[in-house]
Amino acid sequence: MAKKKVKSEEIEEETDELKESPTDALVEYTLSKDSEVLGYFLVLIAYLFILLFLVNLFPSSVSLIIWIVLGFIIYKIAEKYGGHLSWVSNAIEYLQNIGFTVEQKKIEGKEKEDWNLNHYTERFDEWKIAKYAVQEPFISAGDNIRSFSFNSKRLYKLRLWMFLLLVPLLIWIIMWDIVSWPFMIWFNFWFSIEDASNLSKVCSLLLSYFIIIRIYSHCTNNRNLPINSDMLSDYDPYVIKHLFRIPNDKDSAINTSKALLFDFIGGYLLIIFTSFYAVQSYDTITRFSLDGFFSDGYVSLISTILCIAIFVPIMEELMFRGFVLDLATEAYGKWASIFISAILFALIHPLYILTVLNAFWAGLIYGYLRIRTNSLWPSIILHSFWNAHLILLEFFFGA
Repeated sequence: MAKKKVKSEEIEEETDELKESPTDALVEYTLSKDSEVLGYFLVLIAYLFILLFLVNLFPSSVSLIIWIVLGFIIYKIAEKYGGHLSWVSNAIEYLQNIGFTVEQKKIEGKEKEDWNLNHYTERFDEWKIAKYAVQEPFISAGDNIRSFSFNSKRLYKLRLWMFLLLVPLLIWIIMWDIVSWPFMIWFNFWFSIEDASNLSKVCSLLLSYFIIIRIYSHCTNNRNLPINSDMLSDYDPYVIKHLFRIPNDKDSAINTSKALLFDFIGGYLLIIFTSFYAVQSYDTITRFSLDGFFSDGYVSLISTILCIAIFVPIMEELMFRGFVLDLATEAYGKWASIFISAILFALIHPLYILTVLNAFWAGLIYGYLRIRTNSLWPSIILHSFWNAHLILLEFFFGA
């Protein structure tokens, strides 16, 4: 009889466990969590009121420091004396494990009784639904940080625009304005300040050539545009052949002639229509300033032509009609890429209305010519003609 009684009690306990609904557990759990959340909210409000009180007594920076120190003191007191309160201990545990996966505590005391397989299988789906209805699977900040990659596909456009904007900006600031200074000091021992400036910029432009070729090679050989430490170690000799191929077909010659005509007509129309901006200073009609460049006569003329009419066009066309235009076509159409390269080309020039418009107009023509001829030489020639003729006008007819 005793054995039967024990068996009946075990059956009753098992049926009571089976009668427990996941919904009831969910309601119980939600109510307890709501009370905890309310407690956390009230503590946060009280903590913010402390900050408002301190702001009325001290300067804002001092009150913020005191507020942070008080928060740390309150946290240490709660950690030491508030362990017997469940919601305090839960809050401390939560704060200690923000951004990290909390390991499940081992059950102390009696070991949990194992369910039989049938019982587990029957209730597994209900248990899972109730669990995920209460709380989504926890993804720690550490997991997100470890899985994050700046070179992922979803950030491709961001990397592309970083290359488009930062590479021209950094090369012009670092190479044109900073690296040229040591050369300028050295040349200044033998030449005038203007000639030394021209020759120093020629040297910095030569160094820029190698940097641009390597960055272009990196982007060409790595279409995902990764940003890494190997960017300047990549070099593809085919890049130079591709960019500086000599077009020997008739269409290229015709397109270059038409582009030269449009470049000069458009440039001088812009000068005429915006001439009231250049009444006091003729050099504002150029894409650079020539003030004081010819103090040593023909020697200065040669150094100015060497810098502004030869090396500047080569480097600007390599940068904007080579690197920028080709990189933009990776994600945009031809005309959109021409427009992007023309905008960036205009923005590196002195910010007068005429110089910006003139450079933008030239950038559209040179970009179109680069795509039609598939070579940088036609746009380099047109760019050189424009700069050279302005230098000669300034030298022979300028004031």
